[in-house]
Amino acid sequence: MTDELRLAAVLVGLRGDPADLPLLHEVRDTDFDTRCGLGGIPGPDADGAGLRSWARDLDDSLFGTDPADEPLLTWTELALDQGLTELARVALIRRLDEIEMNQSMLRRPDAPTRLDPSPLGSLAREFERLGDLPQALRAQRLYARLQERAWDQVSARLTQARLEREAARLDRAVSTLGILRKILAAPGDDSLPHWQGVNLGRFIAEEHYALAHALADADLPKEAREVLAAGDAIRDGLSPVGAAAVRQAAEEAARRTTGRT
Repeated sequence: MTDELRLAAVLVGLRGDPADLPLLHEVRDTDFDTRCGLGGIPGPDADGAGLRSWARDLDDSLFGTDPADEPLLTWTELALDQGLTELARVALIRRLDEIEMNQSMLRRPDAPTRLDPSPLGSLAREFERLGDLPQALRAQRLYARLQERAWDQVSARLTQARLEREAARLDRAVSTLGILRKILAAPGDDSLPHWQGVNLGRFIAEEHYALAHALADADLPKEAREVLAAGDAIRDGLSPVGAAAVRQAAEEAARRTTGRT
């Protein structure tokens, strides 16, 4: 059951031809999901007006008639599905430029004095999907700066550091993880009481080890050792399960790092 299948049923129904009803019922009865997703199709003896009425109601509730009402990501995802990568990338860059120049676009309808940075997170993920790491980083850095809760700040900085490492911006990744550790040391709120005991702590340690490995590969042994030591300090505070989960990454990073002189 997909939006595409549901839309196809709507388009058939809008024709208002009762001869299409057996086809629509056959599609609806494919499996449990389609029966739920295409509920309400008129009975086999319905006329064209009844069929069109059903299709219009479903269209209005799920799709509508104005393409401008669709989120940008609807169109960029369709473009990507058709291989129109550059078209999607240009549209996403234009939206990121708009937000960067006018952050009031992020104001929450229910709380106009507050910003909702989630569209920036979506843009960062779409740019990463496109393989455009510089644009993904631009969106992710702004996303991270707009976070308010300590947990959200740490999560955003963690993603930012990973993108910086993957983009070979190793100096920036070192700095970002340093900012992340300062937040952990002084959160400023109560959103990070048990981070060492959940997956967030493990992911933070893993990113430190991945960066230490990358720094060693880049012939930056001093920086690699410093990041490795920071990762080990984080690992020491993890739960036994978390520490065991990152043991292999820690050992590999240590071997790679200490192999440099």
